[in-house]
Amino acid sequence: MDNGLSRIRRKRDASTRRVSTIPTSVAVLLLVIGWTATGCAGHSAFAADNGDVCPSRVLVLYNADRGERLPGNFALLGGEQESRAVALEYVRMRGDPVTGERPALLGLHCGGGAESPLNQDHLAELSRDNHCGVVYQGPEDDQPLSGCDMRDSRLVEVVLPDSESAWDQDSLYLELIPDVSVGTTPIVLVEGGLSRFPGAVQVQQGEDWQIRANGRTFLHGRFTAVARCRDMDGELHEWRAPFHDVQYAAFSRTGADGIRDDQNYLDCVENPVKAFLEDPENARPDGTLLRDHVLHIVVAHGLPKTAVARYGIAPGITERLNNYGPDIDFGQRLQVMYYDLQGVHQNRVGAKRFTPARGETAAFGRYLFRTELAEPLWGVDMNPFVHPQAYLRESGKLDTRPPRFTAAQRAFRPDRHLYFSMRIDGHSALEAMDLIHRAVYASRFAGPEMGVLEGVPLNASPERTGDISRGPGKLFWDAGYRHLFRESWGRGRVRIALFRLAPDMGFLNTTPVFLPGGIATQVLSRSSWNREDSPLNEYLRQGVTVTAGAARSGGGAPHIHNHSFWDEEIFNPLLLEGYPVGELLLMSQIHLGWVTSFVGDPLYRLPARPSRPKRWGELAWEEHVRVMPSHDSDHGPGYLVMVDLGSTAEEPRVAQLRLTGNDGAVGGDDSFVQGRFSARPAVFVPAEAMHGRDGWRVELMDPFGEQYRLEGRLPEVHGLNPAHPAHQLSGAPQAGQ
Repeated sequence: MDNGLSRIRRKRDASTRRVSTIPTSVAVLLLVIGWTATGCAGHSAFAADNGDVCPSRVLVLYNADRGERLPGNFALLGGEQESRAVALEYVRMRGDPVTGERPALLGLHCGGGAESPLNQDHLAELSRDNHCGVVYQGPEDDQPLSGCDMRDSRLVEVVLPDSESAWDQDSLYLELIPDVSVGTTPIVLVEGGLSRFPGAVQVQQGEDWQIRANGRTFLHGRFTAVARCRDMDGELHEWRAPFHDVQYAAFSRTGADGIRDDQNYLDCVENPVKAFLEDPENARPDGTLLRDHVLHIVVAHGLPKTAVARYGIAPGITERLNNYGPDIDFGQRLQVMYYDLQGVHQNRVGAKRFTPARGETAAFGRYLFRTELAEPLWGVDMNPFVHPQAYLRESGKLDTRPPRFTAAQRAFRPDRHLYFSMRIDGHSALEAMDLIHRAVYASRFAGPEMGVLEGVPLNASPERTGDISRGPGKLFWDAGYRHLFRESWGRGRVRIALFRLAPDMGFLNTTPVFLPGGIATQVLSRSSWNREDSPLNEYLRQGVTVTAGAARSGGGAPHIHNHSFWDEEIFNPLLLEGYPVGELLLMSQIHLGWVTSFVGDPLYRLPARPSRPKRWGELAWEEHVRVMPSHDSDHGPGYLVMVDLGSTAEEPRVAQLRLTGNDGAVGGDDSFVQGRFSARPAVFVPAEAMHGRDGWRVELMDPFGEQYRLEGRLPEVHGLNPAHPAHQLSGAPQAGQ
């Protein structure tokens, strides 16, 4: 596969400058959920079982500085703030009631209060001047300068730009004008279209380039290159560009200001996490440090979506400078915190070729100073657990499989000590919690029978399934799965949507939603957290269980690409074999330290022998139905009505909800629906619809079509103003959703 990378020229070792850093005052909240002496024996019996798939292999991180708390009666975990509540919910639902194994829990603290860097979508830094990792200080410079936009004087290249009139290349001219401090005269390298230094300066008539020369052969230090050429209309054109001497360029961990561009990340996140994992007090009963025991990191709702790359150096994959950026996925930065980056990428200063900026007509090639750290951690050599044929157009991929992602296998490559990270997230804490419940539910019950109702035909059609006649679609269909969907465009860019429940299938949803265990993504650069209308955000609104997108698009993030998600020819067959999602995504992760954000529970996997959940006991209206003031941006003040299903690890429960007023003066029998499957389904009811109604009916439907019905009166809510901002619930279901 052509990765579009220009290799950095390695000419010499760069000296390393010692610079001071400004530490950030930090603290860390630690909580270890108790261990048992039981090891990580596999919980399910199937051929591909990985004995390391167990709760204690997971470290859950949350934002201890998060101020928001779950509102009112919906603070179901003792009034915890949102991020911690989501983390605790994961620990509760993923704790193994048989072995006692539970995930470890770690709260991150970074100064506290609303101003904490952890309370932003991007973990902000004090400095952002080290995008290239190179500083320059010539004899005439009082202090280091950023080398990011400096051309390497060893690579003087002239490429005549496009012109309406053809170029008269017999008039081509190039001279080098030294900096005033050098005190030498200009040197003419090309005149009349001919090289004055044959063998040292190359001239050609081809389209790729016209002149190539090593300027440092003729001048040391800074100089300005001047090129001239006439077009066939006789008009003379001139271009100028400054060049700098590589002997004064050096690798930098901080940039010119002496402050590390990832210092807040180190102080507030990586160093506390490492200290926790390496603390003997947190070790396993046999003395194994969590550093070597934990395989997965779960990032709870409320932590930043992005952090900066190592040293703040911007990675990228193309020759377009605007496709580079230091803001990478928060979890992916954690994933490689023990990775021997120095052993992979040396701190050598070289040059990297970039295409001209948009609108730039300069004739000089852009070979800018860079270090190897600007190159991505790309390829099968970077990840010991990646499938060697990932993303290649080859058959028989499953004939070869990489090592299983286990602690024992990871120990064979201490220089590639990896974790796999996923976010438990959504547009609200309640939505993030629902993702946990859907993952646990699907790990027990998801199979071909889920979503199948007697008398409802589930035929393949363009509207309901799209084209699933081949590839992964046919694979799932032949295995008995009937809730699939494939978009008609971009076959290599759109992964098949598993467990997508179309409307009119006998369930309550009037628009597409996902059954528990739903998996979907679209490979689009705009599918990101920071774009409200992105496919990533739409999948979350539809109740997906696993998805992926860009942690950020634009604004300092590198450009995402189609080899950043998962290879269906590897992912889907092994998903059917029972591999956990976290391991499968790592098997497809050909690009480490990148901007892709993986969303979901890494322990989720399809059960080898899915069972059917038993019918729930009776739900009591007074105990399970809750109401609180809320506010909808379109419908104004109102109330959020929720049904708590009492979902537990032993008996996970999710359902759709329809709330209907039995009678009343407003609009007859109005219904309010949440089609997304949830452990606490909720609907927003406008305030005016609440008045004049003596009774309400709640209808619930689980993923197998079991129906439950409750009737009663909604509790009176006294002394609270639903229009008050304090009672607005972010991410709450909207009216009629």
